[in-house]
Amino acid sequence: IGGIVSYKRLSLPSSKSVAEASGPFDFSTEWGWQHLEQIAQKPHPINSRENLRVREYLVKTVKGLQEEAKQSNRIVELVEDDVKYTQTRNILTNSSRLEYYESSNVLVRVIGTEGRAENSAKGHPEAVLVDAHFDSVLIGHGATDDGIGVAVCLEMIRNLIHHPVKHNVIFNINNGEEVGLFGAAAFMKHPWAKDVKAFVNLEGAGAGGRSFLFRASNLALAKFYRKVGNSPHANVFGNDIFNLGLIKSGTDFSIYTSYKIPGLDIAFYSRRAFYHTLHDDIEHTSRGSMQHMGNTGLTALRNIADSNYLVNPKGIISQEPSIYYDVGGLIMLTYSFGTYLTLNYNLLIIAPVFIAWAIFASKKHGLTVKVVLRSYLAMILSFVAAILTSFTFAALLNKINPMLVYGEHWIGLMFFTLQAFTIIICVQWGWVLFEMWLKDDMSPLDVTLERIRVDTEQIANVGMVLFWWTLLLASTLVGRSKEIGMFYFLSWFVVTSMISAYLSVYPRRRGTSWTLGRLWINFIPLMMVMDISITNVIAMSQTLVDGTPPFAIMVLYSLCALNCVMPLIPTIHRSANFRKMTQVSLVFTLIIFVVACIVFPYSAKNAPNKLVWRQIYDLNQDTSSVTVKTMNSLEKIMDMIPAAKERECGPDPVSNNVLTQCIYQGAVPKVVVESKKTGEEIIKSEVSEHIYHRGIVDGQVEDESSSPLLLTVHVKWTIKDSRLCQVTFPENSTIVMLKLKGFDEPEQGYKSESVIAASRAGMLGFKREFDQVWELEVVRQVEHTKEPALEGTLGCLYDEWDNEQIPAFTDMRNHLPPWALLGGGKGP
Repeated sequence: IGGIVSYKRLSLPSSKSVAEASGPFDFSTEWGWQHLEQIAQKPHPINSRENLRVREYLVKTVKGLQEEAKQSNRIVELVEDDVKYTQTRNILTNSSRLEYYESSNVLVRVIGTEGRAENSAKGHPEAVLVDAHFDSVLIGHGATDDGIGVAVCLEMIRNLIHHPVKHNVIFNINNGEEVGLFGAAAFMKHPWAKDVKAFVNLEGAGAGGRSFLFRASNLALAKFYRKVGNSPHANVFGNDIFNLGLIKSGTDFSIYTSYKIPGLDIAFYSRRAFYHTLHDDIEHTSRGSMQHMGNTGLTALRNIADSNYLVNPKGIISQEPSIYYDVGGLIMLTYSFGTYLTLNYNLLIIAPVFIAWAIFASKKHGLTVKVVLRSYLAMILSFVAAILTSFTFAALLNKINPMLVYGEHWIGLMFFTLQAFTIIICVQWGWVLFEMWLKDDMSPLDVTLERIRVDTEQIANVGMVLFWWTLLLASTLVGRSKEIGMFYFLSWFVVTSMISAYLSVYPRRRGTSWTLGRLWINFIPLMMVMDISITNVIAMSQTLVDGTPPFAIMVLYSLCALNCVMPLIPTIHRSANFRKMTQVSLVFTLIIFVVACIVFPYSAKNAPNKLVWRQIYDLNQDTSSVTVKTMNSLEKIMDMIPAAKERECGPDPVSNNVLTQCIYQGAVPKVVVESKKTGEEIIKSEVSEHIYHRGIVDGQVEDESSSPLLLTVHVKWTIKDSRLCQVTFPENSTIVMLKLKGFDEPEQGYKSESVIAASRAGMLGFKREFDQVWELEVVRQVEHTKEPALEGTLGCLYDEWDNEQIPAFTDMRNHLPPWALLGGGKGP
């Protein structure tokens, strides 16, 4: 079963040429890949000139598609977004500060057959939005994150031109996702945003593999995705772990849903060790990955745009949470959360009735309430014992080889599965011996086990129904209070265990009970559980370098393994030879444990040690500090870097001490070396004269007799080779207003408490063009005119390194071992 699931999850569809993609639901990777080769040539973070080149390519490509549309009498509208906005909270980091942003999104609207075009009164204006971002992080080429998503958007536009849909489709190919989801936030200020009734977000959080439906806002949208053919990849657990806050990162999905727009979040997740690193390039992704995202994304989009979902939301849209999952990548099941609870309620009633019937029907064969309860107790003891030993081994491996699950996750999953299996065999063996003792039947063991084999299997089948009923009850109570549906597989376990128990009740059917019962109880629900387990192994194992504790990942592995092993208890009783099973299982467990303790967890091909790299150059102190963070083996790596011989290492406070960091003085950036005067030529700044006044904030005059004394200054600066700057102040500052020239005030107004609080934290600003003049008005409350000046920090980001503009970066990259890889994080 595991082999079938693994094959389906790791296999990819064959890419299609332009000639092969002739139908409305056919996606052509041939053209999409040509776009990706242009987009992912070099790193193109928002603060780089390469970012400008990529944007120019996108605009040029869309203009070419506009000409293609004219030949088919179709309408494609292009807007080179010029939105400016001010906000007081960053959704990505959930931090409070003023943020000023000049948008540089590329907006495209493909008019549907019943859609309304610009300056037209005919048709429906409602639209579905497709979102992807074209900026990369500083270090990565942005192939999977999010070049494939952008290339898919461009090919979708071409598809819609030749195979039009009913309603309008808007594409927000946005800029600024990596520094704070700015591109999506800017779109919500654009006039087109009011027409959007649903969205599809295309994202990359790994390096290739299959794209995965992480989140679906409601049942209706999940059903549209369900029709993607024979390659769905979706599971509601993605929705649940985001809602529970177990995954800290965010996507543009968060922006749109904050405006009450429902949508689908489709993303790559395999090989997260390559996420935000030098390996986020074309060489480390595949055409098959693009084909899979294209297949699923295009089909879901067309299903939404051709339905009445957009124009009749009250009649079509169900805002109720949904349960959705695919079975082995073959079919996908979707139903409402209410249906899920109703199914569970019915099973919670049916299962006890079934157990009572089974006991009554087999009473003459020795099946009594006491025997079933003792079997149930043995299963509870097996479950608890397996959990306790799993947690113990997880704590032990966390001390010996904490990165095991990072690079050798299959060994980790195999070990936790085997040790759980061994513990369960031992507990069940003890239960059988206890039953024999109660019957005063202690004849030679081999004869006794042969005689009780069928009886204990029958008892275990009925006890198994009660065991799964208990877990179903717990999951229903938790699910109802938290709206969690990830335990859907327990419903299947209850149903299949009842079928297996039914086949073992009647003596005349005992000959078929083992074959058919095991088929039901092992294959159908085990495929679901193993699918969740394998997907979690692939998705979560390499989140360690993002700050996820290794122990938490090992606990996840052990729980997945336990759910795979518990259904095998009736099979264990069928074999009856507990001694041999225990011996064989224990030997293999010990062998795998030794391997798990000594195996080197990193590899250049699939699991390099990801290092988060950052440099800060202080123009005042003329210092250049480099910070490097990772989970494990940092000192060993730093010993290989000549420039880092003198360093300070310790826990990283940003990750709550989960990661380790080292700080050393690195080579200064090229922009500093080329400057004639260090600091002054890079950031030229001036501060105006101090203006004292009472009660005048943003043109509002208060009663001067009671109003506070205010001080206003204007800070003006220019920055070389940067268009992203931030200003920070001490936490106890008395600032009452920050205002960046050229931007409107926040929606709440400058005098609201939330804006004042954000102002005291500082500001972040982004401008479309380089070499611009920045002017910031700062107003703060003072006690008297002799009060000391307020100290603040002005910092601007510098994102271009590929031509050795940042020698400290290239020096470290050149001295790394093959099993280590430089990466970066989000945000300034």
